[in-house]
Amino acid sequence: MKYVLSLGVLLGAMTVASAQQPTAPTPQAAPPPPPPPAVKVGDPMPDFTLSYLEPATDGGRPQSKQVKLSDYKGKQAVVLAFFPAAFSPG
Repeated sequence: MKYVLSLGVLLGAMTVASAQQPTAPTPQAAPPPPPPPAVKVGDPMPDFTLSYLEPATDGGRPQSKQVKLSDYKGKQAVVLAFFPAAFSPG
């Protein structure tokens, strides 16, 4: 009985000790490279549509609107800027 109790205590201590040991990080495969851009310098930009919120002037809720790139063709220069995670929580 004495040996059984000691063996149980020893196995329990080994389990706790192995759970507390830090594990080595597993090496992760590098992500695949991004595809080459479909539009090259000097090529005309393909038409696309973007949604945006237009602020309400009467203090109400903003209105969802859409704009197309082709709406500005020949009228003025268009600059696109992307702000990843801007105005998003966290």
